[in-house]
Amino acid sequence: MDYFKITSDWNADPVSPDVQLEIDEDNLTIEIFVNHLLFDHFEEGDKAKITFQNCSMYSLNHCNDEGYYTGQYRTNPKELPWGEFYEIKSGLNRNFPEPVTIVNKELEGKRHYIFFFKDETFECLANDFKLELLDKKGNRKRLNYSYKLRPAYNSSEQLIEFVKIGDADRFIEKLLDLLSRNGFSYNGLPDVWMNEEVWLHLKSSNGKTTITKDIWDMIFILGKQNQTDIKKIDQILIDSGEFEKIEVNPEDYKTKEEESTTRAKKS
Repeated sequence: MDYFKITSDWNADPVSPDVQLEIDEDNLTIEIFVNHLLFDHFEEGDKAKITFQNCSMYSLNHCNDEGYYTGQYRTNPKELPWGEFYEIKSGLNRNFPEPVTIVNKELEGKRHYIFFFKDETFECLANDFKLELLDKKGNRKRLNYSYKLRPAYNSSEQLIEFVKIGDADRFIEKLLDLLSRNGFSYNGLPDVWMNEEVWLHLKSSNGKTTITKDIWDMIFILGKQNQTDIKKIDQILIDSGEFEKIEVNPEDYKTKEEESTTRAKKS
């Protein structure tokens, strides 16, 4: 089975997530209490709000953890570990167990999601999802880190620039841990240059990417000739629930020479 684990630095309350569902036209929203005991950046009463966009169908069935481990589901813990939130890429059919609710039979629901709770299992088909983390008063929690997905100067390729990171070395440790849990490998040997720049080379099935840290503790992820992984990492950061994505204007990253060339072509 090919799957992507979404819960990395957050998860549902392991005992009482109190699953609440709401349908708004073609969107399905699920709210749950998060695990504040395992993840110290949460407090009791904090919630995760997940909005599945253009949802075609879902199942919130009664398979609990005991039932899953005793083979009562159409997959098993060896294929798909219990207790996490996943996107299923392939290898699990879409024959949801009853009860099944059709949200919009005209929609295709391109992406397959599954979330295991203590006493229930949730599955749905949707085109995408949005994650929001809320405090006990319902206010959106301040995210721990910020980044930009932006063009490189003098290039059409995109890179990831981290803006708010705190301690750079500790941040890199957490970033490597997050990426290693999502299909990236790292040999543990950084390249340290004379000017104290650090380059960390990652590998995935798509190729190579590089994490760089300069002498001012500015951190980037570069994917020269591997924009597939830059897009994948962008989604991993969003799905982790810890990163705020700062929108950018691509025009801001053009040099004066590029701007002159663009204007000349338009004229």
